[in-house]
Amino acid sequence: MTMKKIARSFGVLAAAAGLVALSNPAYAAGDVYKGTGWRILSGRGIQSLSPEPYVIKIVKPNAAATKLTAAQTKKAEAKLRAQLKDTAAQLTSITGTKFTVAGGYHPEQKACTTTPRHTITVGLKYRPFKPGNKPGFSQAFPCTANSNKSAWGGWVWVDSEYWKPGDWSLHPTLISNLVSHEVGHSIGLDHPNVDGSDANNTADPYECVTNRYKDTPVMCSPNGGHARGRGGTDARADKYAGQYTKWDIAGLKALKANFSR
Repeated sequence: MTMKKIARSFGVLAAAAGLVALSNPAYAAGDVYKGTGWRILSGRGIQSLSPEPYVIKIVKPNAAATKLTAAQTKKAEAKLRAQLKDTAAQLTSITGTKFTVAGGYHPEQKACTTTPRHTITVGLKYRPFKPGNKPGFSQAFPCTANSNKSAWGGWVWVDSEYWKPGDWSLHPTLISNLVSHEVGHSIGLDHPNVDGSDANNTADPYECVTNRYKDTPVMCSPNGGHARGRGGTDARADKYAGQYTKWDIAGLKALKANFSR
């Protein structure tokens, strides 16, 4: 697996008025918010995943916003839609909550107060990371249902320059991983980074639990996945592109279990 530059996929969780509880959420007795290799966005108000269906909708690309040619846009759209369908199927299988990808195009969302319930919109935009419009970064904006602290929905912006040669062009495997990463944020998973072997009391980028195959959680910041640890093999990374690891799966199951506690 080759790439010009390292994938940077922070799901920064912007405060959105009305539906996001950002301080001292009231934890339910028995709920679990972290474990080995996973963490729930409880600090942002999300504590659980509803059993009711969620739908992922794609925003129609705008050339002025994406800076892509027609050919690049077609390629990016095909990759994005295919991975979103795969991610939705994984989430359905893991959690028992149904996730689907809607056909056609849909309006972008800009505020949690107006985002439809259990809807996640995903679009392409050139350097969407805010603040700073940092090159190579994508971004997720999750919303929380105040009534029960479950994942409401939200929106994701994928950096269009991954398909723009000369900028941050990425290998398809890394794009698959980051799409699952950002959708994971939108339904309540946080970065599970921990202080590593440097023991500097800081959870630095890429410092996440790993195994003998050099897998790291897909939710590892800035971008994890199978064989994403140092020394991981390209063949394994490509084979499991966009697939949640055992650590992510444990977190997703905890999100769902928290809803019924």
